[in-house]
Amino acid sequence: MRIPLLFTGAALAAALTACSDSGTAPTEAVPGGRMAMAVSHNAVDGAEFGFTDGWLAGQTVSFFYHKPFFCRTPVADGLPVGSTSDCEGGSDGTVDPRPGQIPTLFVMTPLGFRPDVSTLQCPIVGHCINHPSTIDLSRLFGPSVANAPLPAHSHIIDQRSGNWWELKVIGVKDLATWDAVVAGKSLATVRGLQAADPGAVHITPDIFTNTYLFFDVRPK
Repeated sequence: MRIPLLFTGAALAAALTACSDSGTAPTEAVPGGRMAMAVSHNAVDGAEFGFTDGWLAGQTVSFFYHKPFFCRTPVADGLPVGSTSDCEGGSDGTVDPRPGQIPTLFVMTPLGFRPDVSTLQCPIVGHCINHPSTIDLSRLFGPSVANAPLPAHSHIIDQRSGNWWELKVIGVKDLATWDAVVAGKSLATVRGLQAADPGAVHITPDIFTNTYLFFDVRPK
């Protein structure tokens, strides 16, 4: 699946960086919940143990991570010229981390604006527990972002599960739409916003990736 260009490479880099509140990765939760990511320095197979928040059916839940992410090439339409990243946006993966049905994690990503950091569950560009630090976005935005830093973002799921999750990105292009997503905290809200915006002026369709995260969903 290919999504039309939304920014030039330079504009995208500025847009993604604008969503960061800090260049320093947090190592513990901030009192009051402003920064949702909590990390333990224990590690197995290169993975940290820790949590981020996520949204499910109007509620905030916790994701517990304890395995590394999974990205495997080739993707469905081959490797873009100039890419050095195994984690890619804009094309579906051809290799899954396990057989069978895999649920979807929707990564809600602000594009071109900076929302309040309290609404970002992974607020630091290029850093979130057991996520890739970079992702190849050249299919979406051109060759200058073949190895873009992971954007700041939040998470939506539509079921409780624990194992591998397939990652799909949904870009949000303005603060009013972002605020509607934050208020709804559900995939149903996102689907309503997408249906009301067929030209993708305010919110993008689902963007495939070849990236998978491993986490369990727990009550908040």
